[in-house]
Amino acid sequence: MYCKHCGKEMGDAKFCPHCGATQEGGQQPAQPVVVNVVNSNTNQNTNINGGGNYPYKSKWTAFFLCLFLGFLGAHRFYVGKGGTGIIWLLTVGLGGVGWLIDLILILMGSFRDKAGYPLR
Repeated sequence: MYCKHCGKEMGDAKFCPHCGATQEGGQQPAQPVVVNVVNSNTNQNTNINGGGNYPYKSKWTAFFLCLFLGFLGAHRFYVGKGGTGIIWLLTVGLGGVGWLIDLILILMGSFRDKAGYPLR
């Protein structure tokens, strides 16, 4: 137990042997606990355009898949967009219009993978 007035340890005594103050109420609250927080984040993937361990998809692989198999949605399966890949497969690339738009988007660098990262 610690003294409420001077903070020194006093055991179970009713009077502090150091400052002589009386201690009412029996047990005292414990001394405050200090917690040192250290950031141990080792995530290397903080820059979208470089570094990190994210498995970026190749722009040129996606382009050639789109060029030759785009009407089947192969490029969409490649970048992880399986849902729209199935739509492309069943509608023959949205009648060729979706296939052409995807080709242009890939060449412009606007096409993204399922996680929203650009193709490299």
